[in-house]
Amino acid sequence: MSNYTLTVHGAGKEIGRSSFVLNAENENILMDYGVKFTPEETAYPVPITKKLDAAILSHAHFDHSGFVPHLYVDNPTHLFTTKPTLELSKMLWADSLKIAAQEGETPAYSKAHIAAAETNAVGMNYRKPVDITKNARLEFFDAGHILGSALSKISIKNKTFVYTGDFMLPPIRLHNGADVKSIGKVDYLMMESTYGNRMHPDREKVIHDFMAKIRETLDRGGHVVIAAFAIGRSQEILDILFEYGVDAPVFVDGMSRKATEIYHQFPQYNSKPKVVQRMLEQLNFVVHPGIRKQTLKQPSVIVTTAGMLEGGPVMFYLDKLHADERNSLLLTGYQVEGTKGRVLLETGKIELETGLVEPKMEIQRFDFSAHSGKDHLIKTIETLSPEHLVLIHGDEKISGTFTEELRGMGFHVSNPGVGDTVKL
Repeated sequence: MSNYTLTVHGAGKEIGRSSFVLNAENENILMDYGVKFTPEETAYPVPITKKLDAAILSHAHFDHSGFVPHLYVDNPTHLFTTKPTLELSKMLWADSLKIAAQEGETPAYSKAHIAAAETNAVGMNYRKPVDITKNARLEFFDAGHILGSALSKISIKNKTFVYTGDFMLPPIRLHNGADVKSIGKVDYLMMESTYGNRMHPDREKVIHDFMAKIRETLDRGGHVVIAAFAIGRSQEILDILFEYGVDAPVFVDGMSRKATEIYHQFPQYNSKPKVVQRMLEQLNFVVHPGIRKQTLKQPSVIVTTAGMLEGGPVMFYLDKLHADERNSLLLTGYQVEGTKGRVLLETGKIELETGLVEPKMEIQRFDFSAHSGKDHLIKTIETLSPEHLVLIHGDEKISGTFTEELRGMGFHVSNPGVGDTVKL
């Protein structure tokens, strides 16, 4: 792949707005096109000036998918993804338009652009290679991260390039774990490095402590607010609640219901389709804002978005419950720097509609990450044994330190920033 290049348009030495262009054999292949939310602004990828020959979407999370419809403003191309990823992405794209309208903002794309993305989308299955350009062949493998998430293997001439997107090597409750061993020979690997500085705690111990905190809160007459991402995390939390049981009503608020319906729509992409069906049949979904008050009439468990406390129904519950020390707020996902969730963990304070408050409710974060920890990142590198490794999607300090450590182990590693181009 001599003289072929990889240009970082987002998620270089940062987390958010993933966007990368591989230039090979005079063809340009885009991998992901996401956005990054900060308290000050929404950060978009560095503009792409080259004509695209193909686009690949690894999974639906907004930091990877959120800007895809904008391609159809001025750079239309075929979009290769899995069918679940497309359905989940459409849900998020439509929601972003709705939020923009509510807040009086001008969206970056329209319903017509979302329709164009869907029209140009090619739904792929795992382990079924497809020619996506004149010279490039794409094959997806299960990334184990969320429903439909994919590791992308691009074969060009006699070289192979793999982009991990976000991936989870070991199995988690609804997913079997990343299918790394099926990929085969790899020359170039572009890998996320979110947790390049640490390993995750034992999952079973996390679940034990999580359930203990829920029961402790309910026993003292409080409400448990569980902030969870609509896609993946909410379904895992609900699976845990089903298995271990709680003596209180469980409510689900936000987009988690729609996401769970899509999980049910694609049973072959999750490892517990019968449990997902049970979720839809037995859970109390908050389908109208007026129902929210009913959730607070007795001690209850409320699984709600947004996972980083950046808007969404969770803000209603925090407004109503933050002043009562019997209640608990349980954070279940990564809190990006600058988000309200991160600020709350660091300062003990959060900005609500009523102003800056210091909640009396108990606040605790649990590590239910669906990203590979440091040990599994290294195991993946050793399994694929690339000639050249490119680290992306990681905090600057973490990815930098991880780069030096891997170089010390004998790997050829690049750690580009946004706007940088790597020669392969």
